[in-house]
Amino acid sequence: MSKNRILVAMSGGVDSSVAAALLKEKGCDVVGMTIRFSDGGNRCCSDEDLQDARRVAQKLQIPHYVIPLKDGFKKHVIDYFVSEYMRGRTPNPCAVCNPAIKFGDLLKKATELDAEAIATGHYAINAYDRSKDRFILRRAREKAKDQSYFLARLSQAQLSRALFPVGDFTKPQIRALAERSGLPVAGKTESQEVCFIPDGDVAGFIERASGRPFRKGPILSVQGHRLGEHRGIARYTVGQRKGLGIAVGKPVYVTKIDARANTVIVGEERDLYHRRFIATDPVWISGQEPDRPRRVSARIRYKHRPARAELNAAGRRVEVCFDKPQRAITPGQLAVFYEGDAVLGSAWIETVIFEGTPGEMP
Repeated sequence: MSKNRILVAMSGGVDSSVAAALLKEKGCDVVGMTIRFSDGGNRCCSDEDLQDARRVAQKLQIPHYVIPLKDGFKKHVIDYFVSEYMRGRTPNPCAVCNPAIKFGDLLKKATELDAEAIATGHYAINAYDRSKDRFILRRAREKAKDQSYFLARLSQAQLSRALFPVGDFTKPQIRALAERSGLPVAGKTESQEVCFIPDGDVAGFIERASGRPFRKGPILSVQGHRLGEHRGIARYTVGQRKGLGIAVGKPVYVTKIDARANTVIVGEERDLYHRRFIATDPVWISGQEPDRPRRVSARIRYKHRPARAELNAAGRRVEVCFDKPQRAITPGQLAVFYEGDAVLGSAWIETVIFEGTPGEMP
């Protein structure tokens, strides 16, 4: 395996492009690779992004390859995404894609190309701790751009071959580096929608992909009163206010989705706040389950500010209790646990524990 050869996953965006440029400046043997997830039409592998990645590779004078991973992406990401929504849960496709595709299938290609590591444009820090003989995943320098959340399912084996060159920089610094290097994507804007649903019509995508029309059902208040009819549970998520199609004289929000009963439950803002939840299928960055209760900062979605909590792990089950009630704890989302800036581990939110009366808003 070539010690200096690094495969860079190039999306055509500024972050991965600068990652390649930084590694080239360090004297690495950089190979650019763009993943093609479909036959086109998706933001994540559009013809425009592919051409941008090629132009950057030409500017940097590095080889560039396109690798089709359509089947693996459908199996691990799209099928999961559709299935979760149909179960009344809210999925997190990026947290699944990274370990399965970028550091799974793509890592195999890196080995075939005799590359020692894969680099991406994620804002995170991966450091080797000699005293503990393991890799530690940390939050990025710029906390507002930190993407350690999406990498919290990686194993030690994957982290041992992962590089995140932009993690020590701020976004303005990355833009400046792109301009200094003359990269053609220096001013390119970022896209916020789900990468494989460029038109933003999540419900339409799910209905087409599942091949089944949505079943209508009741919308109930938290007291059990029928308030109206929903248009299929896949159209709703916990915390949603707009598009409910009901009028009750005051703002109401989705507080729970009962897939078995095909029911959407709504309540007031205060009904969204809870302290406790159960999560399953944990991944611990160290490879070892915590042997005692831990005080952590827990993040229940990417945009959630980490909040103090107590974590108790027991095999495939993790119980988390926040010090203060948190808004819209959502089944299907990934909970990520931090000790300081270091990622302890992650698990999928399974069940919110309703403790009698709704939590008080902080």
